[in-house]
Amino acid sequence: MRKYAALWRLPGAPMLIVGGTAARIGHGVTIVAWLLLIREVNGDYATAGLVTGAVSLATAFAAPVAGRLVDRFSAARVLPLYAIGYALGHAALLGAVLSESSLWVLLVLAVFTGALFPPMSPALRSAWTHATRPDGPNPTLRTTAMAAESAVFELVFVLGPLITSLFIILADHSTTQPTMYGAGAAIAFATITTLVGTVVVCRGRAIQALRSEAASARTMGVGPLRMPAFVLLLTVTAGVAFSFGASPVAIAAFAQSSGDVAGGVTAGVLIAVWSVGSAAGGILYGALPLRPADTSQTLTKRLIVLLLGLTVGYAAWIAADNSVQLAVVLMLTGAVIAPAVTVLAELVDVTVPASMITESYTWFTCINMSCAAGGAAIAGPIVDSPGGPALGFWLCVAAGGVAVVAAVVAATATALDGVKTTVPS
Repeated sequence: MRKYAALWRLPGAPMLIVGGTAARIGHGVTIVAWLLLIREVNGDYATAGLVTGAVSLATAFAAPVAGRLVDRFSAARVLPLYAIGYALGHAALLGAVLSESSLWVLLVLAVFTGALFPPMSPALRSAWTHATRPDGPNPTLRTTAMAAESAVFELVFVLGPLITSLFIILADHSTTQPTMYGAGAAIAFATITTLVGTVVVCRGRAIQALRSEAASARTMGVGPLRMPAFVLLLTVTAGVAFSFGASPVAIAAFAQSSGDVAGGVTAGVLIAVWSVGSAAGGILYGALPLRPADTSQTLTKRLIVLLLGLTVGYAAWIAADNSVQLAVVLMLTGAVIAPAVTVLAELVDVTVPASMITESYTWFTCINMSCAAGGAAIAGPIVDSPGGPALGFWLCVAAGGVAVVAAVVAATATALDGVKTTVPS
């Protein structure tokens, strides 16, 4: 763990790790809390799914715009404004849900709220990129920094649902409607932590150290999408994200059909095991004595190996006969997720110019969220078919295969042969 100790000693690193976790914990909370609250108030999951889907899609498609603004005007200026707008949107949506407003009102507020979600993860990756830049004093900590960021991101989605459950448990001791009051309190908690955490992190040394390069290379048009190498990386991400969206649906269907008592609880545990495996894999990957990889060829080879491991892991799910067996293979499969995300982040850094680095990371947010939503939507009817969960697992295998093929194409493409590439404005 010496690498992590060295990473912690970097100027501004503690704020990026601790503050970044606090600023994003609300995202893990609201994913479950909004579903439970809207279901409790409106009485159906259809409305809850539409509203939460609107939030997610608005976040996905607005993210690149936020990323370009961050690259243009700096994260320290842009992110606090986004956080304030996001908090106001959250408060308005919470009030609308509790007052049982019409679906259209909820959808409008959901889109507004989602579009103003502060792109904290892309900004943090940009800060780590700057702190471990090749011409700086700590280039050998790049992989460790990105691995730590991936592990923290996974931790957010492990702790978030647990925090929501805690609020519901506490509400159960004082109200007759614990789900409504508990989920509502969890959303209020998420709003406050996102706002305060974002403002505090942006006042930290690492975020303040980021400087816009707009004066010399102002991004115009579609920005990094003009780069074939970057588009290939997005294609890899699309396959992986699709599988991530389909996986929880297939896992939940497996838990419900395997004869286990309380299948819903079992599904939650299995998904948590998967996330814990990813976080553990990311931490271990960052601690490995790997040689610094500053070329796209080396990184792409690593990515192919990791994606093959992920795809083989998906195939192993099919062989599981019960939840215990599935939990074991989920833990092993999850262990390659955070390392793969880490390598993708490193590939972005050696592929795109520094003047559009945050925007590039937000395109990954866009692809991740939209393709994950598509994977979940397609997996739903598939697991309801006669083939059941097994077909859902095969869908994950197919998506993983697409990611592997795209990574192989990226490895052989001449667009990935160089290091940094400039883009005409």
